[in-house]
Amino acid sequence: MKVVVPLDQLKAVNHSSSRDNPSEKYIQVISIGEHEFWFMGFLYYDEALKCLQDILQERCAAV
Repeated sequence: MKVVVPLDQLKAVNHSSSRDNPSEKYIQVISIGEHEFWFMGFLYYDEALKCLQDILQERCAAV
């Protein structure tokens, strides 16, 4: 499955993990239309999270 969220529609990126199994990590992406997407199973979770957060920070700084 492929999900595309245009960068100008990105509102928030959050990280989360399972309370029962902390090694299960998730990334929540929220669009400005309040749509939520939850992703898991990243090979490089920390890098993916940082990349998404950096993109959001750059976009917010440009406004």
